[in-house]
Amino acid sequence: MKIRLEAPPGFSFRRTLLSHGWCLLHPFEAGRNADSLATTVPLPGGGAMRILLRPEKDAVVLEAPGSPPAAVRRHLEAAARRILNLDLDLAPFHAACAATEGLEWIAKAGAGRLLRAPTLFEDVVKLVLTTNCSWSLTTRMTRAVVDLWGEPAPGGSRAFPTPAALAGAGEAALRERAKTGYRAPFLASLARKVSGGEVDPESWQRDGRDLAALRKEMLSLPGVGPYVAENLLKMLGRPDGLALDSWMRGQYAKLHHGGRAVSDRTIARRYARMGKWAGLAAWLDLTREWLDGDSPSAAWESLA
Repeated sequence: MKIRLEAPPGFSFRRTLLSHGWCLLHPFEAGRNADSLATTVPLPGGGAMRILLRPEKDAVVLEAPGSPPAAVRRHLEAAARRILNLDLDLAPFHAACAATEGLEWIAKAGAGRLLRAPTLFEDVVKLVLTTNCSWSLTTRMTRAVVDLWGEPAPGGSRAFPTPAALAGAGEAALRERAKTGYRAPFLASLARKVSGGEVDPESWQRDGRDLAALRKEMLSLPGVGPYVAENLLKMLGRPDGLALDSWMRGQYAKLHHGGRAVSDRTIARRYARMGKWAGLAAWLDLTREWLDGDSPSAAWESLA
């Protein structure tokens, strides 16, 4: 099966793929030259299917095995559009960048789409798995939960675990088998809340509430602090929070203050001129060296 997905004007497949580290986390598998992306998508009612995404002129081609029924095709197409953030309107952001000294390159490059998982639940769990640890540990924990509890697809790949699967795994197994450490009780509780219908992360994509109310709901969830919540909002196209961590603070100091550490307030002042787009502008500014044109740079390769 092949489906051609129309891409928005100025869309860059590589810039989206390499927008942050998600393409390095299972079940994502990026092509060697960042020219394709594969993942395994959980299907409604059970099961999973492996898909491949690749750019083609002004579109993205979605490939999947066989000839799935129409409902599955629609589900896979929606997942692909979410993964590549194809429905995000970046025109206002690019207009603001074009008018801001030092950020003009963002508009010219068409940068700003952040790679996302097929579900917001997967994004939430992966963000929790990035907290207070090295990137190598994040990759190991993520791979473990996929290998242990992910829904299998034909061919042997596995999707990211569903909320029900992680809830069924329980705190002890998350701690001892997946080696998630102090995060285990948070992940188990989060999975129970989502699988039991107490909270629905997928609804946040359609949530019309003001930012403060949505952020408050996110912060009420187990394991979700300001860093996780602000990154989730950034993925939802509402990126006013900076989601600062130690790497971003260090990178800001290196790029803008000669290596001298500065306060979060100082960092916030620099990007305040971007208004509601401040968080996205900050991320792109601090990761600019990751890409050379549309290709991975030495900085990105060292991170990977």
